[in-house]
Amino acid sequence: MGIIIQQSVKNTIISYMGIALGFVTTILLFPRILTPDEYGLTRLMVSLAMISAQFCQMGMKKVIIRYFPYFDQMKGSRYNLLFLSIVVPLAGFLVFALAFILFQSTFIHYFKDQSALFSRYYFYLLPLLLSILFFEVLNNYIRALKDSVTGSFLNEVVIRAIMIVLLGCFYFGLIDYPAFIILFVLTYSVQPVYILFYLYSLGELSFSIPFLKDKRQFAKLISVYSIYSLLGGLSTMLVGNIDILMLSSMTNLKNTAVYFVAFAVTSVISVPQRSIIKIGFPVLANFLKNKKYAEIALLYQRTSIVQITFGSLIFVGIWANMHNLMDLLPAQYQGAKWVIITIGLAKLFDMSTGINGGIISNSKYYRFDLYVNIFLVGLSIVTNYLLIPIYGMLGAAIATAISIFSYNFIKFLFVWVKFSMQPFHWDALAILAIAVGCLLLSFQIPYMLNFFVDVIVRSGIITVLFLGLILIFNLSEDIKNLLTQSLLRVRTFFKR
Repeated sequence: MGIIIQQSVKNTIISYMGIALGFVTTILLFPRILTPDEYGLTRLMVSLAMISAQFCQMGMKKVIIRYFPYFDQMKGSRYNLLFLSIVVPLAGFLVFALAFILFQSTFIHYFKDQSALFSRYYFYLLPLLLSILFFEVLNNYIRALKDSVTGSFLNEVVIRAIMIVLLGCFYFGLIDYPAFIILFVLTYSVQPVYILFYLYSLGELSFSIPFLKDKRQFAKLISVYSIYSLLGGLSTMLVGNIDILMLSSMTNLKNTAVYFVAFAVTSVISVPQRSIIKIGFPVLANFLKNKKYAEIALLYQRTSIVQITFGSLIFVGIWANMHNLMDLLPAQYQGAKWVIITIGLAKLFDMSTGINGGIISNSKYYRFDLYVNIFLVGLSIVTNYLLIPIYGMLGAAIATAISIFSYNFIKFLFVWVKFSMQPFHWDALAILAIAVGCLLLSFQIPYMLNFFVDVIVRSGIITVLFLGLILIFNLSEDIKNLLTQSLLRVRTFFKR
């Protein structure tokens, strides 16, 4: 767990820097500077680009993580993998771009009634897609090199900082909305361009055309895995974005904007999970390659406890400060409260199941990911179709929660049956009990003076009580070590 904890901490710090910037953009600036329709358009475009990128990368994202250890052992073969990582997604993009042009009227017609603004900026999706596509692929390549921090910094901090500048320019009349959208799209190109320069500085930007005539069986394995990864990744992305797409088409861009604000708030909960996954999956791939199942089982349980602990703390903090959050948002965003709570609970369950997805996708059972994802795409479409007309945004949130619960419960059962591993321990129940107790206590704390005092005092009480009880009852050795090391560093800093 050494390198995982070390880089997870760095990623978490970067993520919370991004959260601070995201708070400024998502809560303070976007809702006040752009109209809900204008804001909703940016969210719709990003969601469509993310889904399209899953198709265009042709499964290479997961191929890089799973097969990098094999390429790394072959002399000079690492650059074969980099060549494939560029050429295969580029081919996928060209195919998609052709379809995008040929079926323009069909795409626009789907959104025209509720999201008419989308038709004006339809072709802006192509450069946005290209940037997101190559960032995801190249970021996975540097993750395979055991660097999960650089991509996190670009995605969590750099992009959001640039967005603040763009919003400021728009607010002060330096640019109009069409210029804002152009710069919004171009901002995403910063990520892949920087990674290319970064690989060059490491001496890793070298290509060699793979000749696998003596390794045809290996090439066949990669091809089959990439196809299943493509379909599995595409369905996963659909499950994660179908709510925004269907909400946009069945209601309007205003609801999309409000829903995205709620979703962005809940994304804070899964920061520790994303930090662990970024470095944990490459380590897990090595364990599976070498059949170190005891280490995998231990990693499975320990990551689950860490994620439950920090996920519960953040979720309780959000719910306890919900009144403060709602006070910050314009009146038309007030309906986000129960959307936040519903999706937050689902994400907390997702975190509690640890790295089950990585165990499946990096093992010989990777095909199972596709089957369960296809089921979940159908489930997501049906539940959104039934619930959005009745409950609107909350219906989309309930549909998303059903999908997240179902997906993770199925994966949990599969890993338990096939690997005789499960992530849960009695300590997890104790942690959840502490979380519920802290939440109930927060409801008894009266409002204090003003927004800043109330947030600081309320959050401080919850954090000290929650982590204090975790340490007293020694519910996680990793968290105990992490907090102890952090306190020692703080003490050493002040002694200088």
